[in-house]
Amino acid sequence: MRLRNIPGSGARATAAFRILRAVSAALCAQFAALLCAQLAAASATEFPKPLPSETIPKVETLPAKYPTTWSFLNYAGDRIELRNVGSDTREVKGQLQAHDSATLLVPDKRPELYVADTVWSRGSRGTRTDFITVYDTQTLNPIGEVVLPGAKRALITAMEGLIAFTDDQRMALVFDFTPASSVTVVDLVKRQVLGEVEIPGCSLVYPSGTRGFSTLCSSGTLLTVRLDANGAVAGRTESKAFNPLDSDPLFTASALVGGVRYFPSFHGRIQPIDMRGDEAKVLPDWPLTTPADAAGHWRPSGWQLVSGDDKLLYVLMQPDAHEGTHKDPATEVWVFNTATKTRTKRLRLARPGSSIALTHAADPLLLVQAGERLDVYDTNGALQRSLDLPGLHTRMQIEPVR
Repeated sequence: MRLRNIPGSGARATAAFRILRAVSAALCAQFAALLCAQLAAASATEFPKPLPSETIPKVETLPAKYPTTWSFLNYAGDRIELRNVGSDTREVKGQLQAHDSATLLVPDKRPELYVADTVWSRGSRGTRTDFITVYDTQTLNPIGEVVLPGAKRALITAMEGLIAFTDDQRMALVFDFTPASSVTVVDLVKRQVLGEVEIPGCSLVYPSGTRGFSTLCSSGTLLTVRLDANGAVAGRTESKAFNPLDSDPLFTASALVGGVRYFPSFHGRIQPIDMRGDEAKVLPDWPLTTPADAAGHWRPSGWQLVSGDDKLLYVLMQPDAHEGTHKDPATEVWVFNTATKTRTKRLRLARPGSSIALTHAADPLLLVQAGERLDVYDTNGALQRSLDLPGLHTRMQIEPVR
């Protein structure tokens, strides 16, 4: 069948289409007007006053004395954040620039912060520069810098022992590794390098005495170095071997309680070392586990796995541990009285944690890094809140404000 054109049909169709388009436009206009009226009414009810315009950029000044509910979170190569861990508002109070294996020192003697850092002139290659940046605590603006010579600063990750205070926070001790090991001594007040102390076969720095440091050695001993006012070596002493590296070595993470530094071992001992004198004293060790615990293969594990307050020691623990699991996240935190050498609490974690720290408030909070979250507990193990850690892809060093 062949369709034939009907005279005048095209004109009639065009006219009909124009009528439909006009009707549709009128309906759309009516619907849009009705919708706008409804939105305006809802806005007037829910938002009776318009939001104030924001000042961009907005720069605030931090308090001269930080609250003890704040904590520094070192993202190990990305950034260092200052967070309010004691409030459900979860504010980020500030942020410090950080690059490769940046480490932080927070004094209470001066309104400054110190970040040891490393950069390369071509991003990940080229000329290397190690330096300490000095930041103002209230503005977080850089106010000084000390360049560290020799491209020697140990680039491991954010962890204890890479940088430390001594001499009442006047000096900084920076651990070097090339792989020869040494310590660069820096005068933070004068902003200058004082010298270098060789510590062959030893690793990391732990402040000891009035003006000195101790370091763990590959012979299983502890080397203690005393410095003079100019940062030069005034004396050295080395302990007898006490660290059984082949059978039950110590973690390099420790907690300072009453001037005594406590190191957990891989298999579940605690090794106390008295750091108060010019010669550090290795004290008798004691077990973290009972025979029943040992039968369940409970052992310390994690990254920043130990913390403490005036008399209590907090240790991350995991069951069914074996060779090679010492850095795995732990499921519990065990609390010990360092005077009686007994366990007082077992705190079950909501999520396995790798790093822990106690805030320095009158009622301290227990901070636990659990993957990409920071869980905040009270000291009885009740979860108070959980904070996102956006962009965290590695282990974290937690440094609560004093």
